[in-house]
This record gives sequence, C-alpha cells and structure tokens, in this order.
Amino acid sequence: MSRIICFGEMLLRLAARPPALLGQEGALDATFCGAEANVAVALAGFGHDAELITVLPENRLGRAARDAIRAFGVNLARTPFTSGRMGLYFLSPGAMARPSEILYDRTHSAFADLSPDLFDWPALLNGADWLFVGGITAALGEGPLAALRSAMATARERGVRIVFDCNFRPSLWRDREDQAKQILRELSLAADVLLADPRVIGLMLDRTFADPDPATAFRDAAQVMFALAPALTHVAATHREVSSSDNQRLTGLLASRAAVASTAPVALDAIVDRIGTGDAFAAGIVHGLARGMAPDRTVTFATGCSQWAHAVSGDFLRASEADIDGILAGGGDVRR
Repeated sequence: MSRIICFGEMLLRLAARPPALLGQEGALDATFCGAEANVAVALAGFGHDAELITVLPENRLGRAARDAIRAFGVNLARTPFTSGRMGLYFLSPGAMARPSEILYDRTHSAFADLSPDLFDWPALLNGADWLFVGGITAALGEGPLAALRSAMATARERGVRIVFDCNFRPSLWRDREDQAKQILRELSLAADVLLADPRVIGLMLDRTFADPDPATAFRDAAQVMFALAPALTHVAATHREVSSSDNQRLTGLLASRAAVASTAPVALDAIVDRIGTGDAFAAGIVHGLARGMAPDRTVTFATGCSQWAHAVSGDFLRASEADIDGILAGGGDVRR
C-alpha cells in the first residue's frame, strides 16, 4: 500500500434533516468532512497510510474534528492548531425535482487565514508516494493557494506523484472567475493525475467540448490536457445524468495517453446522500492507480466507490475494498 498525503480544509457540515429545508426545523445534523479529508478517510479504509495536512482551530471543535478523522485511521499528527474558527457548510438535501443546496461559511476560518510558513513541505512529503490536493484550497485565499503551490512544487522535485482534483465551486470563486480559470489551469498542468470533466477543462482553456456523446467529449478534453501537460498520465471524471435529486445515472471515465476506459451507466435509485460522492470516486481512482490495477478495473472500482457513497449519509466513504467489490458484484440482498 502507498503513503498518501492529502492537503485541504476540514469543515463542519450542518445539514437539515430530509426532506426539510434549512431553517424549517430546529435541528441540524452535524458531521465533519472536507474534500481532501473525505479522500483521506476512504484511502485509509482501503489500507493505505493516509495523512491529512490541514489547519484546525485551537478549541473544542477543532479537537473534535481531529478525533473524528483519526477514528477512521487517518494520521493527523503533523497538523497545526491555530487561533480562528472552523469552516462550515450548510446543506439542504434535495428531494424529487428540488436540488440539494450548499451554503459555505469559510471566510476567515483557521485554514483560510493560514500562513504558508506553517508547512515544511520537504519534511512533510519525505517518504510519500502521492500528494492529493484540489481546487477548493486554491479558492480559499492567498495563504492556502501559496501553500498549495509550494506543496506541489516540492512534490514535483521529490518525485511524489500529484493528484489534482479541480473541484470547481463557482460560489467560492464569485467575482474571480477569470482568476479561477488561470489558477486552475496552472495547477492542473502541474499534476500527474487530473480529476476534471469536459465542462471544467473547457472553462480552464476557454474551449467547448460539446460532442453529444459524453465519452467522446471526455476523450477530446483529455487529449488536449495531455498535449499541454507533459507530466500528466491520467485524466478521470464522471458523467452524471440527472432525472431528479433521488434518481440519477453515473458513468465513470478514465483516460491515459493510450486509451479511454469507461463504465456502463450505473443506476442510482433512491439516493441517500449526494454530497461527497465525487471524493469517493477520486479516492477510488487513486487507490486503483496506486495498486497498479488495470484501467478498466480502476474506473469500475472508483465508480463503485461513488455508488456506495450515494447510499450512506455523510461525506465520508465508510467502506473497505471488499465492500466495494461486493456492491460491484451485485449487492442489495442481506449478507449473513
């Protein structure tokens, strides 16, 4: 198994209880999460040595976040605690034709206001095989962006493979759309493995990949990225067909420089929780590549991770490799 460093913000998720809206009832369900934290939890569940590097507030909530992710086997020993507050997001779960809605409250969190000098990346990445990072960190402010750039530059110097998940969130880049294009392109071109769909690649490159066949559009977008980024070895994405908040179809896509592997569309009926399922897919891709799985097996496994995550509340993927293989084999009946 591999040693994998994930860098990003942990959040507290406050969710209305389905099918209520935010503010409709007096109670909210509270859980910890964060894109990179979600990936770290999944990878630890698959047996990897997964470590999250973040910044947590020096208070009871920050310590609770540390303890929550440690319970899943993720190493947090080198994460600094500073003054400040926990980043938040509020979720109204969707139902039928009504979509889910997320409201972020991350400005001036302990992570958003971090100093890049907190991180000794040569030491933090010593002995690491992979670095997992994402575009959300780049959107949070100059400090996180500078730390992210430093982490990626150090990883490149030391031969640590870089996975960059664009994770474009328009609300986090509001009034900075042009800056988002430039920064996401810069970081994507520095990666070994890129998680981005044709829409986001088109945004970064001011192009449109509009082939009506999703696999062809993905292939065309990936080929452009391969031409621009000499170090890039893989591009991965999902294609989602949305009938309602509760019923969707998901296709996994993985491109190498030689070929594109894709899954058949997976039916997602009676979805329990949509949030965090992209992170589950990302973790599955990293796991497959780290284990040396064949492309078809890697993208099938990653799509199975996302499928599993749709069926469990909360952002964390609470599953082993055997669990994912079980659902791919046709789960649903009681296991005894």
